[in-house]
Amino acid sequence: MKKKLRSPAGFSMVEMLCAVAVLMLLCVMLNSGLSAAMKTYFDITAKSETQLLLNSLTNAMAGELRCAYGVSGGDNPAYNGGLRLALSGDGQVLVTGGPGGDKELLPTEKDGKGGAYHGKKYSVVLLEDGGGSPVPLVRYSEADGCFTINFKVVWEEGGISTQTPDGGVTIRCLNPPTEPEGGAETP
Repeated sequence: MKKKLRSPAGFSMVEMLCAVAVLMLLCVMLNSGLSAAMKTYFDITAKSETQLLLNSLTNAMAGELRCAYGVSGGDNPAYNGGLRLALSGDGQVLVTGGPGGDKELLPTEKDGKGGAYHGKKYSVVLLEDGGGSPVPLVRYSEADGCFTINFKVVWEEGGISTQTPDGGVTIRCLNPPTEPEGGAETP
């Protein structure tokens, strides 16, 4: 036993402490590198998911409005006998005014963890004009029979967002109001 303790083979205490210090330094560098990579990954994923939700909502709104009939009103127009597109308090797009009450334009899962909005991780907000006033979610122009939608999708946790292009997305109504024959107004 005494022979093993006095043997020059092996590492001294100073060598062992230096090796542990170098190993700890490498672990700290690896941890900070992985943390930065994970943050970048989550930010890129959130950006792509906000863009996906923006595209999905734009397509769903276009499907809802493209075949609208009986459209009335410029900002926040009513269509199909009183239906309107509106935002809920928690940032979801709803179809309001229907006989069965409000319905979600894109579904959420009943457990609140998934669905289009990933359980309230993402929400829709109105854009603002140059003066700070909110731009309506939907506008209707009787002159050209088109709807224009404007909104922004926001990731609540990281402040990442994406929005419709400047000027909004234009959706042509396939059932525009028709003028009576001869251009005369109806009494």
